[in-house]
Amino acid sequence: MFEIVKKDMKLMFRERTFVSVVFLIVFVAGISSVVTFGLIMLYNPDYLGFYGTSKVAVVGECFIESCYDKKTAMELFKSGKVDAVLIVSDVDGIKYVDVIVPDDEIKAAQVLSYVKKLLTEYEEKLRNVYGVPNLELKVYSGGREIEIPSGSSTVFKFIYLILIPLLSITTAVVAAGMTIDSVCEEIQSRSIEVLLSTPLTPFKISVSKVATPMIFSSLLTALWLLLLALNKVDVANPVLAFIISVSITAFFVSLGYLMAAKFRDRERAQLLFSILAAGSLPLMVTKYASPAVMVGRAAAGAEIDLTTAAVFSAASFALLAFSPFIAKIDEI
Repeated sequence: MFEIVKKDMKLMFRERTFVSVVFLIVFVAGISSVVTFGLIMLYNPDYLGFYGTSKVAVVGECFIESCYDKKTAMELFKSGKVDAVLIVSDVDGIKYVDVIVPDDEIKAAQVLSYVKKLLTEYEEKLRNVYGVPNLELKVYSGGREIEIPSGSSTVFKFIYLILIPLLSITTAVVAAGMTIDSVCEEIQSRSIEVLLSTPLTPFKISVSKVATPMIFSSLLTALWLLLLALNKVDVANPVLAFIISVSITAFFVSLGYLMAAKFRDRERAQLLFSILAAGSLPLMVTKYASPAVMVGRAAAGAEIDLTTAAVFSAASFALLAFSPFIAKIDEI
């Protein structure tokens, strides 16, 4: 049985597509801090204290030096001489500002960061003019005030709602694909006949086919959790995050094994698995009690529904344990 696991591991690393995906998972986890920095630099530069500069034309109330009439401002914008146009209007004593920016998403994000800074300064000026108190939100921790950067929520959401759930699901899908390839390879190459002639029982052979991807995915999950920690990503509850992530893998590996056992053909099994996996993804990432969301919440140290997590994990591992009984290798 151990020899089959070792053989499957060797064959796995000969598959270029599989190795490429594994490398990508490790690479993303290894440079997670760089990826996060790039995202924030693009969409929330003020989080890093970087605003940049842009050429802005103002129409209406002139609160900066570059003031024009609407026709001139739009001509300058269309010719590319200004990056944005702010049209200030006054309706019943209420100030309204229409912001016109380029269609290009990257350029617009950079311009809006600078415009936000200008409008914040304009707001403070109006507060002083009208005598409106500037109420500031203060955050305290351990009895002392701490400063929370304005883009910190974006960092948190990206890491714990996107990056970590995506890593857990990708690991599970890769492991399931490995299972399908391993089972179908034995059948289509007829090497299953050689295995059945050995002292190994069909049940042990079946178990080895689900054990190999589970061992590998567990090591891979531990690796990307470690790499996240090395990148200064706070993983508050790594054990719980690891268990739920591995249970997601157990669920997908079980599906992969049963698909391979049913169809005995790699292309058909992969197609059906892809359809089922794509259909289950929304359930995995969209709800509070979704498995992938719980991985992110556990990593963030947030509360999760432990009952739901326990039920899902138990059901996934039970399905994994019974899948060799449902479709033994000699019946494939």
